[in-house]
Amino acid sequence: QRGRRGASPHSGGRRRPIGARGGRSLRYARDSLKTISTAVGLLDDLKRQAESLQASRQTDTAARERNAALVEAACKSAFQYWLDLAKQLNVLQPTSPMRYVLDSRHVFEQMQMTDFRVDSRRKSLQGQPLHDYIQLVCLLKSGRKLDLAKDMPADVERIQSRLRQSGIEFHMENVREPESGRYLHTRFEFTADFMAGVKLLPQHETGLVQFQIFNIEGFETLLAETPAFEVNQVLLDELTKLLLGQPNRFLQEARLLRRG
Repeated sequence: QRGRRGASPHSGGRRRPIGARGGRSLRYARDSLKTISTAVGLLDDLKRQAESLQASRQTDTAARERNAALVEAACKSAFQYWLDLAKQLNVLQPTSPMRYVLDSRHVFEQMQMTDFRVDSRRKSLQGQPLHDYIQLVCLLKSGRKLDLAKDMPADVERIQSRLRQSGIEFHMENVREPESGRYLHTRFEFTADFMAGVKLLPQHETGLVQFQIFNIEGFETLLAETPAFEVNQVLLDELTKLLLGQPNRFLQEARLLRRG
């Protein structure tokens, strides 16, 4: 009769532990909550990263706009200053105290500085019209017409380089012996009136301006740099002294990047 009622507690039949199914459910619930918590934590982290990057981009944009505004203000100051300066110097026509050496036989001194003029060009940067460059140039006049002949490659290259540096037009011809075609020399024809001046090169991204000064201290180019907010009448006065060969502090106020 006992057998009919069911197995004895000691009969070897196994019972499902109480709460086993519920334990698994709790464990699954805990794992699900952990997954959701991890997902929310990652989402929050990505959100913080995106907000930080967006704020950084906004800061960078504001800084670029501020730098561009400072550079444009410097360009306008230099342009107005040079316009007025060109008018005065075209009346005065000063004499340059510098020496300009083409070669050992052709050295130019006490050249008259004439035909001062100001030129500028604009460009579009991110849809905004900005200055590309501004320059003040003049003509160093000697009026001498020259016909030079050079037969050594190094001399030919040197004269050609200096004539190109001077900004003048010249005629260059390789002269050969009529019968054999043998090279004799290279001939240069030109009038020794040289270009000189300064070009302002805006650096809108960094808030700097560069001054490229050419053929003021002989046949060479200087490149100097200064923060845009330092371009004022005092600095431009020092630059003018440099252009006229007078004692100046321009290269103490601006940082010299290159000379050559």
